[in-house]
Amino acid sequence: MVDANFHLRRLNVSDEINDPSLNQGYAYFVEEESFKAHLEKYSGVIPEEEKSTCNNHDTVKLANSHGGKGAVATGVGAIVCGRHDMKRPLSVGDLQKGERYINMDYFILSTLSYDMPPDLVISYDIVCQWHKKFFARMEKYPASLRLHQSEHNILYLVPKFHLPAHILSCRNDFSFNFSAKVGWMDGEAPERGWATTNALANSTKEMGPESHRDTLDDHFGDYNWRKIIIIASTICKKYKDAVTARAQHVTEFISYKDALWADHSTALHQWRMMVLAWESDRTKPNPFSPTLPVTENAVRLELAREEKAKKSIEIHHDVSPSEFIAQGLQLEEAQIQQQTNRISRKIEAWIEIQKVYMPKTSLLCTRDDDWCTPGVEIHPTKIPLYLPLAALRLGAVDPSPTNTVLNDECRLWLAQVHDTLAILRDHLLLKSYLMIWHERFSRGQRYGTRANNLMHAVSTHLGRHEWKSGLFPLRDEDIRGLDSYDDMTSEGHRSLSWIWKTNLQSREEGLQEALRIEWCKSRAQAQHWQEECELLTEEIRCIKVTFQFYNNVWNDRARKVSLPGARAYALKQAALWQELGENASKQWSDTLASLPPVSHEMPDPTLDLDSPGCISASSS
Repeated sequence: MVDANFHLRRLNVSDEINDPSLNQGYAYFVEEESFKAHLEKYSGVIPEEEKSTCNNHDTVKLANSHGGKGAVATGVGAIVCGRHDMKRPLSVGDLQKGERYINMDYFILSTLSYDMPPDLVISYDIVCQWHKKFFARMEKYPASLRLHQSEHNILYLVPKFHLPAHILSCRNDFSFNFSAKVGWMDGEAPERGWATTNALANSTKEMGPESHRDTLDDHFGDYNWRKIIIIASTICKKYKDAVTARAQHVTEFISYKDALWADHSTALHQWRMMVLAWESDRTKPNPFSPTLPVTENAVRLELAREEKAKKSIEIHHDVSPSEFIAQGLQLEEAQIQQQTNRISRKIEAWIEIQKVYMPKTSLLCTRDDDWCTPGVEIHPTKIPLYLPLAALRLGAVDPSPTNTVLNDECRLWLAQVHDTLAILRDHLLLKSYLMIWHERFSRGQRYGTRANNLMHAVSTHLGRHEWKSGLFPLRDEDIRGLDSYDDMTSEGHRSLSWIWKTNLQSREEGLQEALRIEWCKSRAQAQHWQEECELLTEEIRCIKVTFQFYNNVWNDRARKVSLPGARAYALKQAALWQELGENASKQWSDTLASLPPVSHEMPDPTLDLDSPGCISASSS
């Protein structure tokens, strides 16, 4: 994880001769002479700033900042381990003129020369710009500052908190939430570290160059040591949370896949191939990115068609039982929509037909004298229609399974629910696309007002009372889109509303794309929590091995020294590492014992959930 801190600047006080260092590149700050030689040699070769293709970030604007009068260092840059929130060795250095690429390149390549893993995840708040010519710049550096990995082995991401400041394409291409093999990370580890060291800014800015670096080295070391002391308990807590989240999101993903399977099995296979191709090669089309354009005219046309479809409700006296029930449902909806003048006569005509199919309902008239009394006017919305299901509760309908009108209402009501859900989903999709369209293309007060009015029109449809019935109780929190615009829950924790898991038979292109994006997101969430369980299981194993290694190292040193003081110190260190190892083993065992048994059956071929991470973690 890459970041810079402009609080930790240093004023022009003393020099290296009068203020020598005690570390000289043996801790977290890079070796100063080599660093200065690098800056002197490549400052004219590496461009300081390039035209941004993303938003105008503060980091880019600060690239040429001089840090104020009398400052020789505008701040420090650092590389942090994102998994464990620790400063890496030889990863910190001064910034002379803002956050220049030449400085940040050196810090990254310096710490990786010490320990270079085969695969890398580099998180940086401006990685969308920084990574473009990273390998081209690296070719100009000496061999000691070059990576051996191919660029395909490096995954570039933007920290989650900083991601919303980027344009839409960056938010899709550089998101932790959409990327495989990163587990559950946010990329904000450097910010948490800066929160601790910022308290030193007022004192360290007045120090000489080497005292400044040595002091920060000491504090970075203390910060890392305190992380080591609690690392076992931290991982155990994360593991408990990950197991719970994994069970939830895997179950939701499988449920969503099952809802899609009947009508979208071919599309599911295509989506899976698409996301696997993108995960292996980021130059391929991003399955998380929307591609269908939505225009203002198209949305207005859609709303106009809906209004036109509701203009008339025909009543025919020669009707079948199913037509009779269908007209009753239409009248019921018209009552809800307060269509007063247009339905009074139609209700009267429909009640005459009702006497043929449901003669007992005429006996209910005496219970509602107001609307049955001749000459008394009553608002049409107050007239009870006594459809079969309502009349059944009053004993005015035969409950026999062969009752035609009762069966017809049940079938039509169920179809009405599915139709309503389909319309609801369409409006939510329209709103989601309008949000994207508004963000990308709407500029200025005039167009902003038009876009807001259009979104208000769509939102009005989302708030109608007709949404208040369904296969499950339809709550306000259920009426949310596939994206996160309507949901304040973070991307990795949000759950899909049940309305997107019911009767998804539409072949409409916009819905198909929305379903694909949500399927990819749901799959990514489930995989992230599975990966997190696997990573935490491996990390606790490595921690126990590491603690045992240092215990052996100090015991070996104790055997080799003859001085009593040195031997006592070595034995003390050995006992410390032994205690840390025993504590880690006990906490891990207690954590596994506190968790409920996890099922070994994960019936989904698109997820690699048969790996032992959360399923058989106790074996480790």
